[in-house]
Amino acid sequence: MVSTAGVIDFHVHVGDVHRLRNDIRRLLMKQKKDRDFDLENLFSNPRELVKYLRREGVEKAVILAEDGPGTNHHVTTDYVCDFRDAAAEDGAVLIPFGCMNPKRTANILAQYEADLRRGIAGYKLYPADHDFNPVSDALMRFYAQLEREGLVLMFHTGATAQQDGVDAYGNPDIFRPILEAFPMLTVVMAHAGKPLYCTEAERCALEFENCYLDTAFIPAGKLLFYQPNLERISHKVLFGSDWPAGVRSLSGQVADIHQIGISGAARERILSTNARKVLRLN
Repeated sequence: MVSTAGVIDFHVHVGDVHRLRNDIRRLLMKQKKDRDFDLENLFSNPRELVKYLRREGVEKAVILAEDGPGTNHHVTTDYVCDFRDAAAEDGAVLIPFGCMNPKRTANILAQYEADLRRGIAGYKLYPADHDFNPVSDALMRFYAQLEREGLVLMFHTGATAQQDGVDAYGNPDIFRPILEAFPMLTVVMAHAGKPLYCTEAERCALEFENCYLDTAFIPAGKLLFYQPNLERISHKVLFGSDWPAGVRSLSGQVADIHQIGISGAARERILSTNARKVLRLN
């Protein structure tokens, strides 16, 4: 097996499988027979997930909250922070990102202050999945706080898998006002705009120093199809597995990246170096 030492997975989901809405549960269970891991156990068991990540050669993983209808609103910021804490001494492997859903939160800044005390490293917002405009006065004030504190902001981009989502809110161009207004705020475009807006995602990554893409839910063999200039933009790309969705083997997924025809330096940036910079791990 190709060595995966030092890999940082920027896109991992956790939760309770039995509390997921039917459409999301079906998505996660679709490839059950082909997987080399026990989804039901790992998805909701912090210590077992950490053991699995270490076994697969992943040094650290960003675990993502998703306070939306697809998760029946149970994967909150507190949930992922509790998940990290429950991993006990192994908790340093897990890096929690909160979720701010303006449809669920009346006082965004007050919630942010509470979340900050939990030790989060960033947020993932889901405008396409949760059907909201990411450029509002309240959210712009929130982004200003993230920039001030040095936290990371991730957005779902591309098509949404949720039955009540709005694909138009996954267009990377929607986030340009945020990139322009907050040049010191690191913004990660999850899924690199797949499959609808890959060109727009690439343009944003090249135009804005503070913009990165992640590879979540893109099979290694399709990376160059969706991002044909991957070598050129490798300094702006983060490896994200989107575990467990679409993952048959995490170490196998990393190994496949070694076979796609990009340079060793580009692979190192994508699998490790860029994430260390974004998360300030150096």
